[in-house]
Amino acid sequence: MPRFGRSSKSKLATCHEDLQDLFNEVIKHVDCSVLEGQRSKKRQNKLYDEGKTKVKYPKGRHNASPSRA
Repeated sequence: MPRFGRSSKSKLATCHEDLQDLFNEVIKHVDCSVLEGQRSKKRQNKLYDEGKTKVKYPKGRHNASPSRA
């Protein structure tokens, strides 16, 4: 049975409880990884400058604490 590695668990821990519940169910059926949870101001704005996101800090769902994305 697939399970999250240390990095995925750490990133998932920064997410809203509903997302944690969802992905803890998903991992039971599909091998996957959590690539990102909460983003810092620096990271969010870097991604914005690179054109990889459409919103600057703090308007992204990744910027909430806990993260909603």
